[in-house]
Amino acid sequence: MNTVTRNPVVSWLWKIPAIAATYFIGVMISGGVITAAKMQWPAFPGSAGETENLVISLIGSILMAACLALLARGIRGSQFARWLILAIFTYVTFGLNTQIEAAIFTTYGGTATMLLFFILPCAFGAAAAVRLFQPEQPEVSLQPVMSSQPVSTWWWRVVVVWLAFPVIYIFFGMLAAPFVVPVYETQDFGLNLPGFETMIPVALVRSALYLAVTIPIMVNWSKSRRSLFLSLAVAFFAMMGLIGLLSATFFPSVLRITHTIEILGDALVYAWLLLALLVPKQKIEQAERIPEIGAETGASN
Repeated sequence: MNTVTRNPVVSWLWKIPAIAATYFIGVMISGGVITAAKMQWPAFPGSAGETENLVISLIGSILMAACLALLARGIRGSQFARWLILAIFTYVTFGLNTQIEAAIFTTYGGTATMLLFFILPCAFGAAAAVRLFQPEQPEVSLQPVMSSQPVSTWWWRVVVVWLAFPVIYIFFGMLAAPFVVPVYETQDFGLNLPGFETMIPVALVRSALYLAVTIPIMVNWSKSRRSLFLSLAVAFFAMMGLIGLLSATFFPSVLRITHTIEILGDALVYAWLLLALLVPKQKIEQAERIPEIGAETGASN
């Protein structure tokens, strides 16, 4: 039995800070290289003091570490495969997604710089997470559940999930609109409000990216379906918006709070939909019954 199982609280108390420190080292190295190369940083409309920025960065690193730990402890496979799956998921969901959002909703620029900036932190954080958190004994492997079915039973599910994300995104965006649109219309914070002709295609691209990096996690998941939902929901919530909004101290509170609640809704519904369609509960129950049937057959023989 491993340390995580014997005493998870003590284990997490030192492992989360260790992952956060490794991620933060990646942030510092990446920032130093980009500064030395004199690349263009985004032109933010304001900035907090150095001490406040440091505190916010540390909080963001801890949140990222918690997300990485939740995912790492469920992904099985070789160390390299686990690292690659987790690093790509983190970079796409956090780094690339953040810059897609910034490119269409702000006028800050520096997109290419930030796309490079996030590579090292995501790689470093994922490496620490897969090293410190090993997958536990599988409860029910999801791989047979997903791979044993013919393509004809899955393709339409993937298409529905792909098309559903823009619907979820627009739905919660419309709920938030009465609170945030007036802030965007003032144009005091370098914000831009694109039309649906821009938002929907971009949301479809983001949806395809999310699917591409989430399916490998689902296929290689070694824990329960419930733990997969929790891990994905927390990761989507933090990486798609919470960590970025924490550092956006120049935004008014109404904008940060409303978008935080909006993104929480996006994350919960999207994670639920992924599991409902791609890992149906009845398929899990069937997979659980197969070993039991095999055992009963062996005993009767």
